[in-house]
Amino acid sequence: MPKLTICGGGNAAHVIMALAPNTGWEVDVFAPLANEADRLQAGVAAGGVSAIFGDRQVTGQPRRVSANPAEVIPGSELVLLALPAFAHGATLQTIAPFLDAGAAVGALPARGGFDYQARALLADAPAINLFGLQTLPWACRIIRYGQAVEVLGTKAGVDVAVSPVGQADDLLPALAALLGLQLKPAASFLTLTLANTGQLIHPGIMYGLGRGREADTFAAADIPLFYQGVDPPTANLLQTMSDEVQAVAAAIAARDTDFNPREVLPLLGWLLHSYPTNITDSSSLQSAFNTNRAYVGLRLPTRPAGPDRFAIDYTTRYLAEDIPFGLVVLRGIAELAGVATPTIDAVVIWAQARLQKEYLVDGQLVGAHLSETRAPQTYGIFGFGF
Repeated sequence: MPKLTICGGGNAAHVIMALAPNTGWEVDVFAPLANEADRLQAGVAAGGVSAIFGDRQVTGQPRRVSANPAEVIPGSELVLLALPAFAHGATLQTIAPFLDAGAAVGALPARGGFDYQARALLADAPAINLFGLQTLPWACRIIRYGQAVEVLGTKAGVDVAVSPVGQADDLLPALAALLGLQLKPAASFLTLTLANTGQLIHPGIMYGLGRGREADTFAAADIPLFYQGVDPPTANLLQTMSDEVQAVAAAIAARDTDFNPREVLPLLGWLLHSYPTNITDSSSLQSAFNTNRAYVGLRLPTRPAGPDRFAIDYTTRYLAEDIPFGLVVLRGIAELAGVATPTIDAVVIWAQARLQKEYLVDGQLVGAHLSETRAPQTYGIFGFGF
């Protein structure tokens, strides 16, 4: 059996733990965070991990769970980083000495600039194949840690970038069978970075619904809905952000004839492509969010703010991940392409204040914390070519 190692112990990792053993993979798990490995091992020992897809359930049993990369990475033909983007760097550094030549290493999802970071950190590792998914294939939530995860919705298809490109024909069929969905090859990691819709959706909704509510608190039943709570001003904001991405893609295509801007879908087009049977009203961007069954009941992230009161959590991954590993990367590419992005700039400036970070200063990516992002400028890329 081919060997797969899953890096991570979160929602997506649980789904893969359930699926992979049923598609012919021998599965190990690298879980280095805190006591994650011990918790996972205790959970899976009770009978494996079950992924619940409505009325269908799939159960898989990982072979080994460890916080030691030397125990699980060697011999892996496939290494999946089912992790938030802020954990990619440390994980890549940790596993690099144990990778076999020819292994395929990828992120699920990649988010922006994954290829810049991975190439820098794996420069001394054996020759490997790099890949990244544009988005997470599922909306999913752990029910019992190490035992059960609920899959709320599955995307009809997901774009994947592979480097070297020639490896896609061998890698994508096996990866599609493992994940149980259609995978479409993206032309490049640049395409994948520009097509990353999470960098628009998550910070955009946080900005649209959370700006001005920094001091507000809510009873549990009154916490605003996230996707279903998108109102006309927030939908207009998201549309404008999407339009700015389209302008960046067009500017790149005008200078690089190998770049296909049609692979960077507008936001509404991406929603309809990803959730063709989940959206009941596709007449507008707002209605596509409000009527998407995969998004039902999901609320703004919150933190406790007193007895039976909650405040919006502005340190959530919707900002902590999707700004430095999303919008700031996109903003860096836009700067190199010579395209102004005033709406994206406004969201970045508001979000960096919430995160107590500094990326964008006086319209330039020169902030004190830029080195913590995956913007091309972080990796010494200051000219067109990315």
